[in-house]
Amino acid sequence: MDGGLTHWLVEVMHQLDYIGIFLLLVLARVIPPIPAESVIPLAGIGAAHGEYSLIGIALAGGLGSLAGQLVWFLPSRLLGRERLEAFLKRYGHWLTIHPKKVRRSTDWFAKRGGLAVFLTQPVPGVRTLISIPAGACRMSIPLYCAYSGLGSILWTGVLAWTGYMLSTWPFAHRLVGYFTVGLLVVLVGLYVFRLIQHFRTIRRERTARGGLTPSPSQPSP
Repeated sequence: MDGGLTHWLVEVMHQLDYIGIFLLLVLARVIPPIPAESVIPLAGIGAAHGEYSLIGIALAGGLGSLAGQLVWFLPSRLLGRERLEAFLKRYGHWLTIHPKKVRRSTDWFAKRGGLAVFLTQPVPGVRTLISIPAGACRMSIPLYCAYSGLGSILWTGVLAWTGYMLSTWPFAHRLVGYFTVGLLVVLVGLYVFRLIQHFRTIRRERTARGGLTPSPSQPSP
């Protein structure tokens, strides 16, 4: 993340205070490439200089995160589980979801989705995408808000405290930016690796099935 974006994030928070933190987290959830791992530590650095309180950052950021995830959760809740399964069967390979595991995955999520929503809050990208199956499996709105909101507030508090502790380091703002760039590179690399492995697995299965299929010129025994 370059210094220009870092400067813009800081200016938004300076101008709008806790509302700015809230709105930036909404934006971060609607557009995942803008991660909370940039916004909240910068706010934590500001807290070390008396601009915010750590509790205020955790609440503003956590509620903003919840509001942004609802943008994904509510439409998918209207679509329902059957349409989600149809979507995953067609496009699930881009999410590294095997076609044979679609029904099993949605069954698991229907039973334990709340825990998944809570535990994925620290994982960039996944915490947003998890909102889609949560909605499609018709998780109740109050339950979803409880799991997502609590997880978001706790994780935002951890990030704010991290920024607070970093405030004594020279060039702390740059360190946050470099960390964010490194994190995004690692996450993209892991996704590409999983995608390649996923397609290789599907190709091997298709090859194996093809080898077992009798040739048209040779009658099957």
